[in-house]
Amino acid sequence: MTEKFGKTDLETTKIVYGCMGGAGAFGAQEETDSIEALREAHEVGINFFDTAEAYGNGYSEQLLSRALGDKRDDIVISSKVATQNLAPDDIMAACERSLKNLGTDRIDLYMLHWPNREVPLADSIGALKTLKDQGKIRWYGVSNFGRDDLNDALALGDVAVDQLPYHLFFRAIEFEVQPICKSANVPIMCYSSLMQGLLAGKYRSLQDFPVDRARTRMFDHRKWADVVHKEEGAEEAGQELLDALWKMVDETGLSMEELAVGWLKSREAVGGVIVGTRNGAQSRGLKKLLDVQLDADVLASLDRASDRLKQELGADIDMWGKGRTR
Repeated sequence: MTEKFGKTDLETTKIVYGCMGGAGAFGAQEETDSIEALREAHEVGINFFDTAEAYGNGYSEQLLSRALGDKRDDIVISSKVATQNLAPDDIMAACERSLKNLGTDRIDLYMLHWPNREVPLADSIGALKTLKDQGKIRWYGVSNFGRDDLNDALALGDVAVDQLPYHLFFRAIEFEVQPICKSANVPIMCYSSLMQGLLAGKYRSLQDFPVDRARTRMFDHRKWADVVHKEEGAEEAGQELLDALWKMVDETGLSMEELAVGWLKSREAVGGVIVGTRNGAQSRGLKKLLDVQLDADVLASLDRASDRLKQELGADIDMWGKGRTR
């Protein structure tokens, strides 16, 4: 059920439990539900948990410690240092805070959460190397690094991961970033794997999608209040894909989640697929995502169904169109 994570010595499940929602990122959340969700995710077999200091200002890390602190040697923890803390002294201090929040003496995988154009990347990578030498982190990596940023990071150090937005509705990394990851043996951790719930099998139409979640470049800025980009989106292609997915649900008997996650698990260089839940019952349902493997013909159908949207959205990996990546 576990496999070696890229060039590291970490043995991880392909499904990664995403801890952002437990800190209230998707609405009010009872702490007891968040803790039960974490424990049940571990109980069904997940050993990989992803958090960040930015998730609830450290609260997400604290929840993980409360839920699974007694299982520390059985789990792999990844966390991320916030963009505003990428100066060397700030990284060192942030890591100490995260270690305290997590109740541990080491973080297995520690990432730069987003690029910071005000701090030389060499300084940030240098701090990560120091933390690794000190034994406070086991491996380091990056998140939301596009082609140029990733190449710069690879030239500076032993990058072990790039955490990126990747799912059937957003395949931008395939143009330029995924090939680099494959060549350099840098596993991709896919976030937003279910597109804020659009791939959870609840919506037949994009027009039914909650307005506060419709923020990605697929949505037309003239119609949706929460988008920040100024693009016309690709809603016709998006609806075409959604219709095709519902047809495949009917034909295969698989859930939309199984199709979405099974497709991601099959993609080149993908080392982990991040999925979050709101409670224990939802976490128990993750077992089917751990187990799902799609047939080649189903995978090919998913490729074809999502290709138009892929081409229309293009190679910009910032899913929200904020211009933060390069």
